[in-house]
Amino acid sequence: MAHLQSQSYGKSRVRLSHIERKAERHEFLEVTTAISLDGDFAAAFTSADNHLIVATDTMKNTVYLLAHEHGVPSIEAFGLRLAQHFLDQYPHVTQVRVSLEEKPWQRLAIAGEPHPHSFVATSERHICEIAATRTATKMTSGMTDLQVLKTTGSGFANFHRDEYTSLPETNDRIFATTIEANWPCSNLPDDWSTARQNIRAAILKIFAENFSPSVQATLFEMAEAAFVACSQIDEITITMPNQHHIPFNFTPFGKTNANITFIPTDEPHGLISGTVRRGEKKC
Repeated sequence: MAHLQSQSYGKSRVRLSHIERKAERHEFLEVTTAISLDGDFAAAFTSADNHLIVATDTMKNTVYLLAHEHGVPSIEAFGLRLAQHFLDQYPHVTQVRVSLEEKPWQRLAIAGEPHPHSFVATSERHICEIAATRTATKMTSGMTDLQVLKTTGSGFANFHRDEYTSLPETNDRIFATTIEANWPCSNLPDDWSTARQNIRAAILKIFAENFSPSVQATLFEMAEAAFVACSQIDEITITMPNQHHIPFNFTPFGKTNANITFIPTDEPHGLISGTVRRGEKKC
């Protein structure tokens, strides 16, 4: 005998491009969506009874139809609309999870002037996660794959040493990382696109302007700056891999590396993550 302990199902990697055609210029958004439904679907697993199954193809079509009918003002607003649709449309659905990842396209500037309908992309992605029931909705917003590098203004010294340690101390190194940050959205109707822009700008300012004695210390300074830049958040989680650039050893060739020639490495890499909350710690 066996029993179904838990279940969910849905549609993943639904890719959508949407144009808002304004008179003077176009706005373009590209987003990838995943939808997962929880509810009264046990019979489909245990008795081959599909009568309550909402086809995943229906979920895919819903993404395009809602975007076409209502537009996509932001991934947060669109995700909330999707979640509410599935709760309203299907009484046997008890919870909807929606994950959205936006590929930001930045407007091209030609001869210093923003072009009305041409764009360029980077590796960065905007992200949003929603879990909605009929009594509560939780949402997080954020960004990922934000690649940054600075050629100085970073060091790592005075760390613990023992018989397994070979890393030399330094006060001048390349600092390269790919930032992921996310934060709970307490007030769902707020303008979370603007909030993301403000948090992003604060994080990048810390990265560029502050000396980094460690990735850990920089992460905490970024979180503090995010709280100053955005009053809507009380918590932020930041993850930053330390993507090493190793100075090439010229000693066998009778030369000295004046900290100018490096080997970029993907792995192994350090991985630093922290969740920071606003205010003093409560005992």
